[in-house]
Amino acid sequence: MVFEIVERPAQRISGSFWEGTFGEAADGAVRRLIAEMQGHHQHLHPGDHAALVGISWNDRPDGFRYLVGYVSDKAETTVHPGFVDLPAMRFVTALHHPDSGDVFAHYQRMFDWIAAEGHAVDTAPLHYREEYDPGFVSLSLSSLRLMVPIG
Repeated sequence: MVFEIVERPAQRISGSFWEGTFGEAADGAVRRLIAEMQGHHQHLHPGDHAALVGISWNDRPDGFRYLVGYVSDKAETTVHPGFVDLPAMRFVTALHHPDSGDVFAHYQRMFDWIAAEGHAVDTAPLHYREEYDPGFVSLSLSSLRLMVPIG
């Protein structure tokens, strides 16, 4: 497994918020939101194949908040419109492929690598960032970039 450090500039992520339990997410709630955002974006911006971004905050004991959207200078007109303005950030990142196994185990290997390399996780602005390639379907069929913020 290859980990690297990348930087993302300050940017606005615009899209739709979801909040729920880990069980609801496992039952497809986040996957459905991703599909809705992809369809909505293609309707508004035909031919634009930008990467979809997911931002999560694990700030409740039984679940998390998630923003699914695109880098944009304005809020998308969605069912639950929202946005977050992020500062320039550094991340440890790795690609998660369908044959990479459990995504949570992959994140744990990232955390182990971060500690072994002497870096510190910085969850002040967010807990995780994920970047989905255009046409993402599911973890079993598509790849995505996993990202953990570091200080």
